Amino acid sequence: MSPFTYNTITAALAVGVVMLFVVMLFSLIALIMCWKTPKRRGHVARFLVSLAAIPCLLGLQQAILWLVFLPSLGRQQMAATNAAREKRLAESSLVSVGDRVPQFSLTTVDGDEISVPDGGNVVVIVFFATWCGPCRMELPHIERIWAANKRHEHFRLLVIGREESAETVRSFRDKQGFSFPVAADPDRAVYSLFAKELIPRTLVVAPDGRIVY
Repeated sequence: MSPFTYNTITAALAVGVVMLFVVMLFSLIALIMCWKTPKRRGHVARFLVSLAAIPCLLGLQQAILWLVFLPSLGRQQMAATNAAREKRLAESSLVSVGDRVPQFSLTTVDGDEISVPDGGNVVVIVFFATWCGPCRMELPHIERIWAANKRHEHFRLLVIGREESAETVRSFRDKQGFSFPVAADPDRAVYSLFAKELIPRTLVVAPDGRIVY
């Protein structure tokens, strides 16, 4: 529901409330004036109906606000936020889905050398920083992916600390209780092959060396 539609409905309901209030007021005045005549029954009925209808219209307005308009507005704002985020992501990215992954090699803090692309394997690459709040939210999910797939012979995972030292990322991993392979990229040498800014940044590379996510 658009703000214009909501405002139109609200205005119509407000007009209805005012009209009912006027009817109720006139019915009350007429009721007092005609109290001793048979006409008072009609005035009583109009007064009671108007009195009951006013809170119904007000309740309808609140129901439309909380059940229709605000949820719709929230969805629209979320869509706008996601669109802006996707635009910023696209503008800051140096690679896209369908591109071949840039070649690089890194040594993990455990001393294992990982080369990308790694032919025949699915490779998940995660760029993060220890100070990055969204990264901290993502990494527990990455740990679950690692736990579920680390024994698969064609699965590789590399979590890379952008502008971090090996000592920093090792300490961070141990403190957080993670077990996935982690490496440092202190001078952005690897990150700069993929993007100009924004973390966390997660990529999935297919066995043929093309980025699929």
